[in-house]
Amino acid sequence: MQLKLRASIILAVIVGLMIPATVSSMLTLGQRERELDQRLASDHQRLTEIMALGMQEPLWTFNAQTARPLLDSVLSDPRVVGAVVRDMRLGIFLAQEHPERRSGRQFTLERQVVYGGNNVIGSVAVEMDTGLLDVAVTADRWSFGLTVVGQLLLSLLLIVALLQLRLLAPIRRLLQESDRLARRELAAPFVWRRNDEIGSLGSSLERTRQSLRTLFGQLESKNRELQDDIERRALIEQELQRHRDHLEELIKERTAELQVAKERAELASSAKSQFLANMSHELRTPLNAILGYAQILKREPRLTEQQAAGINTIHQSGDHLLMLINDVLDLARIEAGKFELCPAPLNIATFLRLLVEIVYVRAEQKSLLFQCDAAPELPEAVLVDEKRLRQVLLNLLANAVKFTDRGEVMLRVRALANGNAHAYLRFEIEDTGIGVAPEKADAIFEPFEQAGDVHHRLGGTGLGLAISRQLVRLMGSEIYLESRPGSGSRFWFDLRLPIASTKSVVVPLTGMITGYHGVRKRVLVVDDVAENRAVAVDMFATLGFLTTEAKNGLEALPQVETFNPDLILMDVVMPELDGLETTRRLRQRYDCDQLPIVAVSARASRGDETQALAAGADAFVPKPIDFDKLLLMIGELLQLTWIRQPNVEPVPEVEPRGPLVPPPPAELDVLYQLAKAGSMRDVRRRAAHVAGLGDQYRPFADRLRTLAQHYQSRAILAFVEEYRDVSQSQE
Repeated sequence: MQLKLRASIILAVIVGLMIPATVSSMLTLGQRERELDQRLASDHQRLTEIMALGMQEPLWTFNAQTARPLLDSVLSDPRVVGAVVRDMRLGIFLAQEHPERRSGRQFTLERQVVYGGNNVIGSVAVEMDTGLLDVAVTADRWSFGLTVVGQLLLSLLLIVALLQLRLLAPIRRLLQESDRLARRELAAPFVWRRNDEIGSLGSSLERTRQSLRTLFGQLESKNRELQDDIERRALIEQELQRHRDHLEELIKERTAELQVAKERAELASSAKSQFLANMSHELRTPLNAILGYAQILKREPRLTEQQAAGINTIHQSGDHLLMLINDVLDLARIEAGKFELCPAPLNIATFLRLLVEIVYVRAEQKSLLFQCDAAPELPEAVLVDEKRLRQVLLNLLANAVKFTDRGEVMLRVRALANGNAHAYLRFEIEDTGIGVAPEKADAIFEPFEQAGDVHHRLGGTGLGLAISRQLVRLMGSEIYLESRPGSGSRFWFDLRLPIASTKSVVVPLTGMITGYHGVRKRVLVVDDVAENRAVAVDMFATLGFLTTEAKNGLEALPQVETFNPDLILMDVVMPELDGLETTRRLRQRYDCDQLPIVAVSARASRGDETQALAAGADAFVPKPIDFDKLLLMIGELLQLTWIRQPNVEPVPEVEPRGPLVPPPPAELDVLYQLAKAGSMRDVRRRAAHVAGLGDQYRPFADRLRTLAQHYQSRAILAFVEEYRDVSQSQE
């Protein structure tokens, strides 16, 4: 450390002395060199001018002998390398040089020789060399260098002696004291009696010793406290470790219990799914017979009005029961995360017209005004799951009709934004019903929750709004509600739907199918339930098909060879040999690989449909069978041309209807008596009479006629009483 410090100080002193000495020497040498250069240049000019003057007479007389002494005199200067005298007419007059003198830089100076005042008769040129000058400069440099080095050495000796006495010895003592502090030898004080900067450093070192002594004392105390704390923490850590070990044992026990609970839950979920699937199958099987025969009987042209109304009631009740079953299954699928949407091109105008046909009758039965306001800027077709969109709108509209006793129900469809690829549509349902209390606004969307009083809660499962919300969320939106008790409610949701090409939309044909053109087709009905076979056989028979039946796959396989069917209606779930395996065996036969097979199952899930199609079926139809859709499938598979009976019942329009204007009081009295008597035929006749009284009474008469056609005697009586009471109060 001391050697490094001493070397650093000496180096600093040397550098400090050398810089000014070097600068001074360089300035002196530079001045000396400039003086020598100036002297050389002056001598060069003087010699050249002397030679120019001395050569006037010899050049004029052209006598070289007289010029030779002057030339030799100039060349006697060792710095002169050569001299040349030129005559203006003849060229070189006299010249001589000493090449051995060239050892440095050469400079040539030329002067004209003038004779007689202004006659230029020639010129002289003298070349000088700087070799002797360079030797003198080098000698000067060495002299100055040695002088500077001597001065530096003398100064260095003096400075080192002074540093040793005034700086290095005190610093050595300070270093020794610092080493003692580093070894924590803090007992003996450090005494320093100098008043200079090093003395201040020594005093500071003493204060540092005192502070360190105090600090180390405090650290010792803290260390003892920390040691005690560490010992306490070790005891606590041991206790915590015991608790940890116990907790791990508890976690293992709880994990085992949770695993058992999870397995039980999975078993329960599997049992629930199996139960729902079995219940779906068991409930859909009798419903298939009920709805099937209702569809068959509705095709009978000889039915009385009362019989037709009764069959419609059976069909509607069966559809309602089927809707309840579907609601329970849909909720289970949504909760299990197994629900998927199936978007397809949809014609909006046709979709709304069919929707209005369904809701129109329900509203008429409660004497409500139902309106559908579809904006003209709606796109013709969009890509959406038609079944689920219809399910959501029917649930919302059914609730609106159910909880509205008087007034109207409105369905509005608006285009919030239209683009080239997507349309942003708003569906809005508004009613004048009982409304929803603010505290119930969220609860009504929960499963099995219903709003309103006991009277309005009758009917339904409380699943409609819950399922509707989940379906709308799957479509990427949310159902919103605005309502005030006693003032009605407004539900709406917005959907961003891709715009579809109208060419890809299938427009359903109207009119009931009564037969087909061409050769009679053979249909084999395979089902283990006799009632289901009977329904299908009767339906096909009424349309002119030749049919036979089998109760399982084992009976069906030989009948394929003997009966040679054109199409097979194959139930999926059957004993002995089910429909899937039967279909696979038929597809393996060369003569049946193109035979159309329509799979039918009461387990109407996407998985069942996928399995059926994978087994080789051409189409899949859920039970209860919708024979209209089934016939459309069969028509495509067999390339049939159907015979249809035109519709005779009026179809309600999508556009909003006018207000209800009651007929005169006398007509209301007559209608009241007919309603009390319960003669629906007389009510229809009187309604036609009221319609003939004026166009303003036609909406009133149309509603009355609709209620009579559906034999809603109580609704007719309440409808007439409402307007009759108003008329009497005005009188």
